[in-house]
Amino acid sequence: MILACQVISEESKIGSLIVLLKDVEKSFTGITESFSSLRNKLELLPPGVLIIGSHTQMDSRKEKAHPGGFLFTKFASSSQTLFDLFPDSFGSRLHERNKESPKAMKHLNKLFPNKISIQLPQDEALLTSWKQQLDRDVETLKAKSNIGSIRTFLNRSAIECNDLEELFIKDQSLTNENVDKIVGYAVSYHLKHNKVETSKDGKLIITSGSLKHGLDMLQSIHSDNKSSKKSLKDVATENEFEKRLLADVIPPNDIGVTFDDIGALENVKETLKELVMLPLQRPELFCKGQLTKPCKGILLFGPPGTGKTMLAKAVATEAGANFINISMSSITSKWFGEGEKYVKAVFSLASKISPSVIFIDEVDSMLGRRENPGEHEAMRKMKNEFMVNWDGLRTKDKERVLVLGATNRPFDLDEAVIRRFPRRLMVNLPDASNREKILKVILAKEELGQDTDLESLANMTDGYSGSDLKNLCVTAAHYPIREILEKEKKEKNVAKSEGRPEPALHGSEDVRPLSLDDFKSAHEQVCASVSSDSANMNELVQWND
Repeated sequence: MILACQVISEESKIGSLIVLLKDVEKSFTGITESFSSLRNKLELLPPGVLIIGSHTQMDSRKEKAHPGGFLFTKFASSSQTLFDLFPDSFGSRLHERNKESPKAMKHLNKLFPNKISIQLPQDEALLTSWKQQLDRDVETLKAKSNIGSIRTFLNRSAIECNDLEELFIKDQSLTNENVDKIVGYAVSYHLKHNKVETSKDGKLIITSGSLKHGLDMLQSIHSDNKSSKKSLKDVATENEFEKRLLADVIPPNDIGVTFDDIGALENVKETLKELVMLPLQRPELFCKGQLTKPCKGILLFGPPGTGKTMLAKAVATEAGANFINISMSSITSKWFGEGEKYVKAVFSLASKISPSVIFIDEVDSMLGRRENPGEHEAMRKMKNEFMVNWDGLRTKDKERVLVLGATNRPFDLDEAVIRRFPRRLMVNLPDASNREKILKVILAKEELGQDTDLESLANMTDGYSGSDLKNLCVTAAHYPIREILEKEKKEKNVAKSEGRPEPALHGSEDVRPLSLDDFKSAHEQVCASVSSDSANMNELVQWND
């Protein structure tokens, strides 16, 4: 408060001064100097200084805040009092307002002898107009704050926007992270659609229209995320089993895998689009007759690492369906009989949030043959319950629920389960042309040397799955980094021997592009995980035939 008095004293030399202290009880509560010394400092202020303190009255009975009033004091001239309205009643309410600091409030009543109470408009029309004015003021303050945040970020990033004031953002308060994203979207949009212009000091000049585009991009992303999360949050669950499973449901926007992320497998992708995406997206085309009713189950089988799980994720994303990933841990319980209830809840929940995809990875581990003599009775009951809810008497043909299974041992599945998978698609090891497509997808964002030939690389990786190719590329990508580390080590040793300071470390820009030799060296370390002549591969081919 001492500094405040000094500032007030200096400013009052220019002319008369009015000082507003918002929530005055907070301004004076907890001050270290004594009340008498504080009053002396305030009384030493020159004439022409009016201090107004605002105070919000609290109704302790309703615990509701109301505008309470203003407290006025004019120091250095006791004869000039402005208001003296309701001193006793207002002082008692002030004292009641801050029971935790009664002494401070008592001192404030002495510091501010003049009081006026301001009530809400009693007339309904005036009250409505007053509330509307408050809303407009809040919007204006938000807009000014947002403009200031954007201007600060633009100045820090060497960017100018001459018509920034035209951007009126009144419906939200932007965080620093949001401002960063808006400017990023705006610069990208501006450089793509406009001629690059710079100011005299070399700053990039963008328009408010580009910033408006960035704001629209941010709002659309937020609205998509909120709508998907809200739609799942608003699902009415019937029991605790559905409620627990609902937490594991993945909205399509959160999966983040599309068919473009999967190299090759064009035939499988086209079949999935026809069997899955069309019935989920356009159910009206499949309601005529019986032969075109949607497929209830699709089995993806093949050797490990060929992209079966990625295909399932891409199907859910492209079709806009909720993704329910089922495993033994999500539907089993230590209590006898609860496993069947979890299985039933899977299908009842999938029906509520349809279109939905129930994905079972390694489906053979959960729906294997039932004639196994060592199998527990509870497991057999779970399988029966799963098949009854999947395709039984109470199953509705028009429900947009698909069961998608993936396995590398389809011959271990129960016959009744296989019957419920009317379409069975083999995801085989890629040939040379498909391996080249997969490599293009994997290396799309990598910097490659001129000698890197993907066709020759595809030819030398015979028998590699998509997962093997990914491991090969990851191994190759580490060779340039190793060279940088070895170079830094040598430079450090030379500098140490010559008595010089250690040289600066290298950055990502110093990492050279990937060369064909890197992939050849990686090929010696990473081999195919599945042999095309293995017994399992022969069984898969025979089962497919």
